[in-house]
Amino acid sequence: MKNDVTVRVEEDASIDGIEVIIKAEERSALVEDIVLAVERCANDRNPRITVYQGNSRKSLSQQDIIRIYTENRKLIVRTVKNEYVARNTLRDLEEVLDRESFVRISRFEIVNMTRVEAFDFSLSGTIKITFEDESSTYVARRYVHEIEQKLM
Repeated sequence: MKNDVTVRVEEDASIDGIEVIIKAEERSALVEDIVLAVERCANDRNPRITVYQGNSRKSLSQQDIIRIYTENRKLIVRTVKNEYVARNTLRDLEEVLDRESFVRISRFEIVNMTRVEAFDFSLSGTIKITFEDESSTYVARRYVHEIEQKLM
C-alpha cells in the first residue's frame, strides 16, 4: 500500500453535519493515524467530560449528557442511563460545553437543550423542563428570559 493520501471534499445538502469516509486497500497504521486525527479534531470542538462513578473513571461525550447540577455539594452529571460525579466546578464545565446545546438555567444547573422533551410555560415566573428520560427540572426566574431567547 502506498502512503499517498488524496483528500476530496463533497458538499451534500442532504447530510446533517459532517460524514468522513476513509477508503483504503487495508486498515494500515496510516489509516489508524488518520482516524485518530479526525476523532481528535472532532473532540477538540466539544471535549469529552471526565466523570466518576464509585472507583471508576469515564469520559463522556457531551451529546450523552442530559443535565449537570449540584446536589449536596457534589457536581452531578446525568445521562439517560446513569448519574456520575464530576470533580470540576459548574463554571469550569460551562466554559468547555458546547454553547449551542448547553444553557445555564440556575446558579446550580446547566441543561442540554438537545435532550429536552418539553417546556411547560404555564407556571407563573418559571419554566418546567422535561427531558427525554422523563426527569424534569425548573428554570430559575432570573434565567427565564435567557431560555425564551434561546428558543426563539
